[in-house]
Amino acid sequence: MPDRMTEAETSQLEIHHDVPCPGCGCLCDDLTIGLANGEVKSIEPACAMASAYYRQKHVSLADCRVDGQAATMPEASLRAAEILRAAKAPLFFGLGETSSEAVRRTLDLADRVGGIVDASHPTFYDPTGRTIQTTGLVTCSLGEIRQRADLVIFWGCDPQTTHLRHWQRYSVEASGRFVPGGRSDRTLVGIGSQNKTTDACDAFIPLDPSQQIAALHYLISLAQEKPTNHEVLDETMPDAAQGLGRLYQQVRDSKYFVFVLGDAFLRREAGRIPLELLAQFVRPMHEQTRGAISILRPGPNWVGAGGVVASRTGYPGSAALTQGIPQFDPDNLSAAKLLTQNRVDAAVLWEGPWLSDLTEVARNALAKIPTVVFGHRPLATDFTPSVFMPIKRPGFSDDGTMSRMDDMPLPVRALTQEDLPSADAAVQAILEKIAT
Repeated sequence: MPDRMTEAETSQLEIHHDVPCPGCGCLCDDLTIGLANGEVKSIEPACAMASAYYRQKHVSLADCRVDGQAATMPEASLRAAEILRAAKAPLFFGLGETSSEAVRRTLDLADRVGGIVDASHPTFYDPTGRTIQTTGLVTCSLGEIRQRADLVIFWGCDPQTTHLRHWQRYSVEASGRFVPGGRSDRTLVGIGSQNKTTDACDAFIPLDPSQQIAALHYLISLAQEKPTNHEVLDETMPDAAQGLGRLYQQVRDSKYFVFVLGDAFLRREAGRIPLELLAQFVRPMHEQTRGAISILRPGPNWVGAGGVVASRTGYPGSAALTQGIPQFDPDNLSAAKLLTQNRVDAAVLWEGPWLSDLTEVARNALAKIPTVVFGHRPLATDFTPSVFMPIKRPGFSDDGTMSRMDDMPLPVRALTQEDLPSADAAVQAILEKIAT
């Protein structure tokens, strides 16, 4: 939220317009930010997630640590190089917290030492890459939702809590070319558990996770005009069957529909089956109307990190480089599983909010192996890393490229200067130490 400032104080601010914000996966690029002496004093439009990102506590070179003791950056680079030289299976993850340029440099490092790279979010399951390879997936940009969608279905998500400006800027309130009235030209449907977003929708379909697969099969059967056994429907999902039938008619009657999916839809325990089934429903609906699937991904650059890994290795999101060539095993090479099963002997990671959501078993595993942590905020973990390297904050003191949740790459730029290395430079320093 913008601070209360006098007119004289406001006039002295260093104003930056059209700033891309890495606060969440929306990567909104319309912010106006006012700085004074390197501190953010105002943010417009107001957004709690932007404020949390830009006003977080700074790190400095004094925060550099080796084995818990104060150190210089060259000393930290040397210790990190020693750890990686000694490791047989080092893990590189948390890459979505940095720029795509730094991810590319990290892949150079992982390739050099024979590491395992996992660019996927450690606590947010996103099977998009594999679903595209298996069944195909109709997707869209956030701009297409804004300009065209007259029916928006929020399934298993709550953007009013997790992505504060998604509702305002893209999916609901924003006026578009074919929905000039914004909210008044859109029909909103919520599916899943009740939350702040579903309370603001025009219709709500309560659905338990155990009913999800049956609900998707029902929608597919309606799209394929197959006969329906209403007795079975009333038994398996008595509160949702009627609403799903109405939803099918709304999809048919819409000019452009979009399913916005969150983590309660993309359940890790269900694998990629729910997304594949939804893709099977959306595809035939294009014979009657138009629509797409949009995933409400976390930020700031998890999509971009996965894209870099895919472009360099040929595999979506993760790859093992331990044998000198990329190898793909998504069911067994996720960071969380590797840590839980004690299958890595060192780790290089970018600190972020996801770390506090990592399972206790995985965090305990990190505490038992040598770790190199890059961070642009004070480290808050329940273990002491072997090396902590403070780096510049993307979109604040560091520039580069990040990708929005819809895979749209955007340049982020430095608003001010900090006496810290960029993430790219910090990784390069380790590479140089290994080469010597």
